[in-house]
Amino acid sequence: MSLVAIAVTAAVAASLGYLASRRRESARELDAPDATKALDDKKKPRALKPPAPADPLAGLAFALGDVVSAEGDERWLAGAIVAREQALAAVIFVAPEGLAHHAVALFPAEARAVLWLSPAAVDTPPEPPGTLEIRGMAMQRRSRLPVTFERLGQGAPTVGPSGILAMYEAGGREVAIVVTSEGKALAWAGRRLDEGEYDRMGRGDD
Repeated sequence: MSLVAIAVTAAVAASLGYLASRRRESARELDAPDATKALDDKKKPRALKPPAPADPLAGLAFALGDVVSAEGDERWLAGAIVAREQALAAVIFVAPEGLAHHAVALFPAEARAVLWLSPAAVDTPPEPPGTLEIRGMAMQRRSRLPVTFERLGQGAPTVGPSGILAMYEAGGREVAIVVTSEGKALAWAGRRLDEGEYDRMGRGDD
């Protein structure tokens, strides 16, 4: 064989070997994971779960589902209207009995005293007046708060997202709560009870 033929054969063999080597390297690159992408993925912040909403009734003497007794009566607290100013202003727990919505109201500023209330009819404008006749008594407004409302549980009467919460007194322990919202007025009247004058009997669904 001539030297030229030998040289050509050697060159062709070298080229074929180079191409085969490149094919093997390309196959390994395709099979190998993308290290840069893996590092980038590690740097990405993980999606955080949204925090659970705070329980607006946490820390109160009562909770939804409780049964409370006072003055020879028992009430199952099925629903609630939560009133907030900036902080929690009041919770009106509702105990439906037929078509009536009896209530037990808590005011955080009143420690552990409660208002033991029944529905009352009132004739009031959207702005509760300083004096209001409730159940035949002239009651004086003690407080007035512009608040937002939230309904919880079952059986709470419908209110708008905001309105006025007013508390009235008629001397002694006679009290009333008036809620006005979106042209509608709700009222409850009854007595103030101190701790020891009512009993939380546990949950009605236990």
